[in-house]
Amino acid sequence: MFQSMTGYGTGSAQQDDRTVTVEMRTVNHRFLDLHIRAPREYSFLETEVQPLIRGALRRGRVDATISVQGGPESAVVIDQQAAQRYVESASRLRDQFHLEGALDVATLMTLPGVIQKQDNRSGENQAESTLLSGLVRQATQEALDGVIGMRQQEGKALRADLMNHLAAILARASTIQAYAPVVTQESRKKLEERMARLLPPDGLDPQRLAQEVALLADKCDISEEIARLDSHLEQFDSLLEAGKEIGKRLDFLLQEMQREVNTILSKSGNLEIARCGIDIKAEIEKVREQIQNVE
Repeated sequence: MFQSMTGYGTGSAQQDDRTVTVEMRTVNHRFLDLHIRAPREYSFLETEVQPLIRGALRRGRVDATISVQGGPESAVVIDQQAAQRYVESASRLRDQFHLEGALDVATLMTLPGVIQKQDNRSGENQAESTLLSGLVRQATQEALDGVIGMRQQEGKALRADLMNHLAAILARASTIQAYAPVVTQESRKKLEERMARLLPPDGLDPQRLAQEVALLADKCDISEEIARLDSHLEQFDSLLEAGKEIGKRLDFLLQEMQREVNTILSKSGNLEIARCGIDIKAEIEKVREQIQNVE
């Protein structure tokens, strides 16, 4: 299924008085970039979430937030040594810089490491940890289902837009192919006119002229570039039909298409071919912007 990398989903799972909620957002990224946040005391749940996400998504930045409600109250422990170090450090700063005021209790309690909650992974809470691990997996799967559904829906609209741009490129490429034989004829005519102006009438050697025309025709021949451009367009269309995990390959094909069009423009001086080539380059840039969000 053709997917974008933009998605959102939430999931929750409940058992007894415990509820685990997972909120997930995804945006475009070259690789799979995971950012999982959970309360400090439940950080062990992150290891439950990571393999589920990696198994379902291939590209994109993923921001997942885990929250836990209910259950037994965690014991609060005051780290007196940490608090003492804060107080002593504050006192030294006050004396050294001749500052006023003192570190109050309210501020002290908010400093990192002063207040600690009992670790939910301790031996006596092993059953609690097992319960939360199961709940977070359920909630993550539900959130992933929502993300994937949205990515597929976005992908449908994205694919339709890409198909329109592809049709425009194909139409311009067909026009270039139709005008390609004219390039050699125009080049021959221009060369004959130029040589006629520079040489006397009896000094124009037909054999030499034929040789020069043949060399010029080889330099102006764009048939190979047209054939490669057609091949790239066919592959692009096939990838759009194939669907999943095609973003990087589409980007590579666009680079190759751009290269062929640049060569065609450099070889041909035909105005209609130049117009079509410029139109194709403009369409390629539009497609390039769009596929940045293709998985």
